[in-house]
Amino acid sequence: MIPAISGSISHYANLYAMQIRSGTEDDAERIAELHTRSWLTAYAGIMPASYLNGSLLDERKEMWSTRLATVASEPDHARCLLVAVDSDGDGDGDALLGFAYLTVGTDGRILLDNLHVQPERKQSGIGRQLVYQTFGWASEQHPGKTVYLEVLRDNVAAITFYRRLGGHPTREFMERFPAGFELPVVEYTWGPDAVRTLAGNRSATDQLAS
Repeated sequence: MIPAISGSISHYANLYAMQIRSGTEDDAERIAELHTRSWLTAYAGIMPASYLNGSLLDERKEMWSTRLATVASEPDHARCLLVAVDSDGDGDGDALLGFAYLTVGTDGRILLDNLHVQPERKQSGIGRQLVYQTFGWASEQHPGKTVYLEVLRDNVAAITFYRRLGGHPTREFMERFPAGFELPVVEYTWGPDAVRTLAGNRSATDQLAS
């Protein structure tokens, strides 16, 4: 079983009505649905349509249900899940705007495994604020460590975003997916200094909440 997700982020970030908080087991289904929507939008024409239009949602639900099956009351410094929600006070609960998930890799580096924003809310600053907050977690919990992620080479929009945030390509490889197809993947990396710099932008985010 995957260990529990970190459950204590002491500060919140506000972007208009947005808040960033630690994710919990109660968020699993909404995260799976957003994860699926994000893939359907970003990977159309990149991944086979038969795969995207198949059992993708069920796979994401199983994945996040497993990840969030147990959430410890104490922080787990090996992983972190943050969700951005829209607290609009409409009585329907907080709408999920985006989420980010990090984990410590076997090589000691920090893997930004997931970063997704509602397709219609991209380029609104949500993804950037999630990066600032997750890099803040990495800087505090694992100082001096590198953060990296893996992105499909044909996902031009995502690569442009990561480059603007100072990410550098460090490796390229072919990844074989469980459904049987292969796609080229690029690894982007932020060294410790870059991680601290991006984490420092949280101060501006926190001012929005005051």
